[in-house]
Amino acid sequence: MKNYLYKQFYRNQAYIIALVFLLLAGCMAIYTGKMFLERNQDIIANSKQFQKESIEKNVKYHQEDLGLILYYIKFNLINETPKLATLNIGMRDLNPSIQGVTIRNLEEQRYNSDLYNPANAAVGNFDFSFVLVFLFPLIIVAFCYNLISEEEESGRWKLLSVQSSHLGKLIDSKLLIRFLAISFVYLILILIATVWISIPLDLPFFVFIFSGWLYILFWFLLCRWIISFRRSSAYNALVLLIIWVLMNFIIPMSSNMIIQKLYPVQESLKAVMQQREGYHNKWDEAKLPTMKKFFNAYPQFKQFKVKENDEFTWIWYYAMQHMGDMEASLSSKQYKEKMNKRNSAAELLGYFLPNIHTQLTESQLAESGMDNQLRYGTALQKFHEDKRLLFYPLIFSGKNADAINWELQTVKSFKNAENINFVKIFLPYLISIILMIILSQQKFRKLC
Repeated sequence: MKNYLYKQFYRNQAYIIALVFLLLAGCMAIYTGKMFLERNQDIIANSKQFQKESIEKNVKYHQEDLGLILYYIKFNLINETPKLATLNIGMRDLNPSIQGVTIRNLEEQRYNSDLYNPANAAVGNFDFSFVLVFLFPLIIVAFCYNLISEEEESGRWKLLSVQSSHLGKLIDSKLLIRFLAISFVYLILILIATVWISIPLDLPFFVFIFSGWLYILFWFLLCRWIISFRRSSAYNALVLLIIWVLMNFIIPMSSNMIIQKLYPVQESLKAVMQQREGYHNKWDEAKLPTMKKFFNAYPQFKQFKVKENDEFTWIWYYAMQHMGDMEASLSSKQYKEKMNKRNSAAELLGYFLPNIHTQLTESQLAESGMDNQLRYGTALQKFHEDKRLLFYPLIFSGKNADAINWELQTVKSFKNAENINFVKIFLPYLISIILMIILSQQKFRKLC
């Protein structure tokens, strides 16, 4: 019987065309990810050369004024992009994988581009995760919506019910054949990506693969439940498509609006404005109060004196720059807290919507999501502080360019070290899958 069902499935040209379409769409998505990775690597390579040339040019023209040299030079920090990000570009194309900062104020530089709400994970790039989340379910629906209704509408169901006392197993066999066909295409695409892009065979990659496979399994079980009501083919197709639209558009967009209402984010702009006002106002204020605050923050520099009647000194200039950052620090902190809350709200939504959970999980594993961006922001802040504390004593002491070994001032990298929480990743899948099994099994018992 199973051999007959296999032949029946693979002799259907529409099914074969659908599988080929899915394979081609997946290959195009992998190609998109590969182009993104290559473009990203080119930008990083050019940034390394640009930083080197910038240092050489400024040292050449401002040899005796170290404060002026460091006013212009940008030091780049790379947010390392794993090759797995080619399968889930996530927020990597919205936020740069490399950012350059001078030792002046940080807040204005770090918010040149804003961070987006993770609840928007329902829409995004045409990458592999997009194909998995959006296109795979449509093909699954097309394969499964009429498994029972077609038999009833053609009049074969009564004949089958007479010949077999296990109609539920018959339908499950058909579902299994389709599940194996879809899984085969999925694994072929994973194999193509692995070979084509040379993705490392590490733990995040295997968890990435398994999470996608569980998402596929969820959709087959959802179809199993819907068709078990034994409604017409048109009704089944309509219900499944409505569920697909609700899961991928209506609910995520509505939730996005609610999340934005609950956690409005104006702090990034506020931080920039506070920093600018805090810095520009210092030109018209007395110098000594500014220096007092600066020395309270960095007592190791108290030996460098500034007089109120001094026209301009680099120690006062960089002190007032940093005071601008300090005045914006509360808004910056609130911004990160709200973005974390938005991310947590999106993760909670993922417990009810496997598509959102899949996108968030795979972006986390590929280091292309909100968590990575927030950690990179924290690393950029420390990077900026380390540069300032390295150069401040030399500038304040009146050293020239020869005081620094510029060969050591190369582009630095940030590596996101994140532990994989298996419970957090797989629990939402297990809840959805077990629920679908229970609901569909109750209906399938009546078919036996």
